[in-house]
Amino acid sequence: MDFDRLLFFWGHHFVLLGVTVSLALSLNLINGFCGLFSLGHQGFWGVGAYMTAVLLTVLPSGEAGLFLFALSFPLSMFAAALCGLFVGVPCLRLRGDYLAIATLGFGEILRNVAINSSFLGTSQGLSVPNVIRTTLEQTFGLNRLDARRGEMIFYMLLSAGVAALTLLILRNLMRSAHGRAITAIRDDETAAELLGVNLTRYKVLVFVLGAALAGLAGAVYANYQRYVSPNQFGFMQGVTILVIVVMGGMGSFTGTIVAGVLIYALPVLLSFAPGTWQVPVFYDPTQGGDGWVHRSPKDLWQVFFSILLIVVVLLRPQGIMGTREFSLAALFRRKPPAPPKEAGA
Repeated sequence: MDFDRLLFFWGHHFVLLGVTVSLALSLNLINGFCGLFSLGHQGFWGVGAYMTAVLLTVLPSGEAGLFLFALSFPLSMFAAALCGLFVGVPCLRLRGDYLAIATLGFGEILRNVAINSSFLGTSQGLSVPNVIRTTLEQTFGLNRLDARRGEMIFYMLLSAGVAALTLLILRNLMRSAHGRAITAIRDDETAAELLGVNLTRYKVLVFVLGAALAGLAGAVYANYQRYVSPNQFGFMQGVTILVIVVMGGMGSFTGTIVAGVLIYALPVLLSFAPGTWQVPVFYDPTQGGDGWVHRSPKDLWQVFFSILLIVVVLLRPQGIMGTREFSLAALFRRKPPAPPKEAGA
């Protein structure tokens, strides 16, 4: 396999992995650190993606295409944050399953609005102009292959940068006094309120910031995929992001990253399984031969995913990392020497 095929194949998955990790990190702020139960995070992701698509498709670009491309990121964050405000304020008095149902309804409302809106392309979606490749070809005079290489490298760096920026923002927030107030709400709302924590303020802050970061990931996704449709932001996408947060550990950024890599890499790695590999799935006496129905491992990634989730829940109910974080300083920190034994002991 030549370099270009390796670059385009693994680069594609690297970009989508960065988007997935960014979404899971932002959801962990809401579900893991604040203790709220949101099932509509895919809606904020979709708002950011559609905002980017509308900005680059509806407005005349011309030579301003690169400017609109750069503008799509803050505008997508603003649009998603505004939706997070609309969701957070009415749902302040809801908890647990009721909050989950309300946020799920919000996500489905946004998806149905996109399906029934001709302005948003209905169920066919919207195509997004390829601003980066056009700029590389027209401004820098690169040929088509070199422009594709440059585009892929650019989006790999952009996706990794957005994931790192999301981690940096949330990490600094949770290490501040505001972060301690957010975790206090998760641990005990009544005690936090008695200690002077403004529940309304911090719950709205969590929803707005989490939605804004999801909108930023949506902007990266729309610009890279160059196409958005309602089916890309459905219920199953939201469940997958939630499973990553739960599997990694509610309240652990490191666990979210590890779980995101595992869950995303599972179907990709199974796709390399040789066609001769067959796994017995169930027994059917009407079938010929030994009666077993076989399937290729690449078609059973959801089964392996479910088994992995069950194993983690049974062995590590708190998640892979729990609430712990990976730290290089703690890894290389020397253990203190054992105290000397007293004479005659």
